[in-house]
Amino acid sequence: IPPALGNLSNLTQLSIGNNQLSGNIPTALGNLSSLSLLDLSTNQLSGSIPTELENLSSINSLNLSYNQLDGAIPSQIGNLSNLTELYLESNQLSGTIPAEIGNLIALTSFNLDKNELSGSIPTTIGNLTNLTELILSENQLTGSIPTEIGNLINLTHVNINMNLLTGSMPSELGSLSSLTYLDLSCNQLSGGIPNQLGNLTGLTYLDLENNQLTKTIPPELGNLANLNTLKLDGNQLTGNIPAELGNLTNLQNLNLNDNQLNGIIPSELGNLTNLNVLRLWSNQFSGVIPAALGSLNNLTELSLQDNQLSGSIPPELGNLSNLSVLVLNSNELTGAIPPELGQLTSLDGMALYLNQLSGSLPAELANLTNLQNLMLDYNQLSGSIPAWIGNLTNLSQLGLCRNQFSGTIPDEMGNLSNLTYLALWGNQLEGPLPMTLTLSLIHI
Repeated sequence: IPPALGNLSNLTQLSIGNNQLSGNIPTALGNLSSLSLLDLSTNQLSGSIPTELENLSSINSLNLSYNQLDGAIPSQIGNLSNLTELYLESNQLSGTIPAEIGNLIALTSFNLDKNELSGSIPTTIGNLTNLTELILSENQLTGSIPTEIGNLINLTHVNINMNLLTGSMPSELGSLSSLTYLDLSCNQLSGGIPNQLGNLTGLTYLDLENNQLTKTIPPELGNLANLNTLKLDGNQLTGNIPAELGNLTNLQNLNLNDNQLNGIIPSELGNLTNLNVLRLWSNQFSGVIPAALGSLNNLTELSLQDNQLSGSIPPELGNLSNLSVLVLNSNELTGAIPPELGQLTSLDGMALYLNQLSGSLPAELANLTNLQNLMLDYNQLSGSIPAWIGNLTNLSQLGLCRNQFSGTIPDEMGNLSNLTYLALWGNQLEGPLPMTLTLSLIHI
């Protein structure tokens, strides 16, 4: 960038983003006292942010994002009292967020995503009462979330994920009545989920996954009628799933997996007819799989594995015409595989292994021609391996080991040209191997 641009004293906007500019930001740009907009984003600029930019007394929007800038954020940036937009994301900035940021009381958008910033979030951030967007994600920030964040009542979007934040979530978050997006995932937050989050009735996205949160899921979350994504997975949450979550009829993604939740899966989840993904795996759920889940017509993934679910697989699951992934393995399910599962023609993966399923393979499963993975190992399935298995020509993995299958291996299995893994051992099979099978793929 030519330093001579600093001579353009009447310049009000300088926008040279999305180029291949390199080198340092010239200190002479600090002479442009009439400048209201400076956009140098998406270049290959390096070096530090010049302290001379504090002289841009008229500036409203400063965008230095997507460069290779390093060093600290200069505290002098807090002198830009007219600044409404500050975009410094996707650089290599280090050090702490200067407390002087709290002087920028006109600021509406503040983005420091994807840098190498450390230290705590300054409490002075609570002065930025006009802020609508706060993005501090993917840094190395430590300490707790300041309670002063509750002053920012105009916030609509908060993302502080992928940091090293500790302590509990401040109940003051429940004061952010304009909030639509809250992502605090992938930190080290502890304690319970504040029930005050139930006040955020405009919220559409809530992600608290991969923290160290404990206690129960507050039933007040059932008030978030506009929510389309709820991710609480990868924590240490206990207790039951509140039946009130069945009120979230706009929900599309519900991830509660990898916790210590117990009790039954509430039938009220069958009210979530817009749900695409339901992940409850790796908990301690018991009881039966509710037949009401068969009402979730938009579901593409149902993952209930690694629990203590018992009873039979409800035939109502055959109504899930959009389902592509069905994972029920590592439970205590009994009875036969329902023939209704043969209606799931969009299915590309079905895992029922490590249960106590019995009976023969229903002929209706021959309709699942999109299946790539069919894992039925470690059950008590019996009868012969049916010839129709050869119709599932998209299969890459087929697990039938440790069952009670008998008879011969059908020649039609040789049609499975995409097969990379075949496990048949631990059965009562006899007779010759089909000549068309690749022996290197078979575990017999």
